[in-house]
Amino acid sequence: MPATAVKRGRGGSSICTSCWMTGPRGTASTRSKPTASTLTLDSGSDDQHSGAARHLPEPPTLRLECPVGTVPHPGMSFSALGTQIFTFMNQRCSLIYDTKTAAMTIGAHAPADMVCGFGITVVVDEMLYALSYHFRVKQHSCGVMSWGTTASDALQQPTEGWSWKTLPPPPPTFHRRVNSYALHPDGCTIFMSTANFMTAPSKGCMGTYSFNTKDSVWRWHGEWALPFSGQAHFDRELNAWVGLHRDGYISACQVASPSCHSTTPTLQLDCQTTKEKLFCKDRKPHMGVSLSYVGMSRFCLVQRVEREGLEEALARGDYAGCVLHITLFGLKFNHKGELQITDHRSTRSFIVSRHKDHFMPVAFWM
Repeated sequence: MPATAVKRGRGGSSICTSCWMTGPRGTASTRSKPTASTLTLDSGSDDQHSGAARHLPEPPTLRLECPVGTVPHPGMSFSALGTQIFTFMNQRCSLIYDTKTAAMTIGAHAPADMVCGFGITVVVDEMLYALSYHFRVKQHSCGVMSWGTTASDALQQPTEGWSWKTLPPPPPTFHRRVNSYALHPDGCTIFMSTANFMTAPSKGCMGTYSFNTKDSVWRWHGEWALPFSGQAHFDRELNAWVGLHRDGYISACQVASPSCHSTTPTLQLDCQTTKEKLFCKDRKPHMGVSLSYVGMSRFCLVQRVEREGLEEALARGDYAGCVLHITLFGLKFNHKGELQITDHRSTRSFIVSRHKDHFMPVAFWM
């Protein structure tokens, strides 16, 4: 699974640290080398214009062997909280890499009902909330990981560390995988839609719910969906949720009220979409994409595609059959109120391998 940690650098630059899973007995490798992976919004340099794609810098800062087996047992997912990147694996303890100290520690054992790699995680008030989906039984499990006092050690001294707490699961009607989600600016309400806005209401699978982290209460908001794919992020400058629209466009929409409720299937939030695509102009369709928030109306788009000129069979394994595009860009509303991509953006492209189809690239702003 590709995961990219984007760090602040000097002079407005950003250092990208990538994490990539390779091979059936492969690795998740965190790589860091500022000279090879520094991205600057106003650099004016773009790999897409030059057609260049480079290899990830060697050697990797950290190399981990990924779990082996069939889904869901080898499930692995990455999340970030503060300066730390968490690696969650089914039926195993988590691994925690601190990007500030370069220290690796072992974290709490993943909950037994947590299916890593098939769910969402959201950071709220220094705690990490996780909702995982069980395909076979079509049910969700919900939990929160936080730092605090844990069980006493062998000398009966209290210790501190990360631990999990089980939370109330979604209502029975919430029986599909989350397609889009966003944290409300109130800092405690997580909105989730179980179908994207393109799904026909007649299929009976479109719906939006929210979870209040203070009260641990679920709420139904109606048969409508957030107009995004994946996670959306609130930006105070734009006063809107910003997320991926279909076909590589970016959307910004009004924030829904935590108390709103509508039974009208056609309800849509007021939304603006860029006229310009952000997806890189590859002939082949993308194999995974995610959007991360950098701050002050700036974002990081991570896109994975098959390399041109390779047969599909050769795109797998150790043939370096994929290209990872990382694009930093800004957004603004023009004088007409239209959403625009700022002129200052930069794309870097890296040649990578692919061994798993169901993993999505992800980036963290550290």
